[in-house]
Amino acid sequence: MKKVISTLGIVLFTLFAATAQTEDAQVTDAELQKFAEAYMSVQQMNQTIQQEMVVAIEKEGMTPERFNEIYQAEMDPEVEVDATAEELEQKEAVMIVIKEIQAASQAKMEEKIKEKGLTMQRFQEIGAQVQQNPELQQKLQGMMMKQQTGSNPMQKN
Repeated sequence: MKKVISTLGIVLFTLFAATAQTEDAQVTDAELQKFAEAYMSVQQMNQTIQQEMVVAIEKEGMTPERFNEIYQAEMDPEVEVDATAEELEQKEAVMIVIKEIQAASQAKMEEKIKEKGLTMQRFQEIGAQVQQNPELQQKLQGMMMKQQTGSNPMQKN
């Protein structure tokens, strides 16, 4: 499979970039289970989005690696962009398509989260708490493993 392009992280990052500070509300096991299900749905969707973006890049005649090089160089003010005028035009054309894909995907991801019984805000709050709490991370990993395999190797008997 093609190397994942760095701009794809933007999609998931926006899901976790909570606009407000988390209120340190306790995350119940039921909420964590909903989060796990929603997160896995979003991850599956993200794989499809990545493939769409790779197709868009290749359609413009670039490789994902070259697109990344140019994109990252443009994002870093200390790095000079070493690209031809044609490559810069190709990158801009790709960015238009990527923004369209991201806009359409954002609404779909939010719908997947709601289908699992969480609001977008609560999903973001739980995501922020999971990132900061190793115990929650371990519980979440166990729940996700159980969903994938049918058993939870992290659960103590």
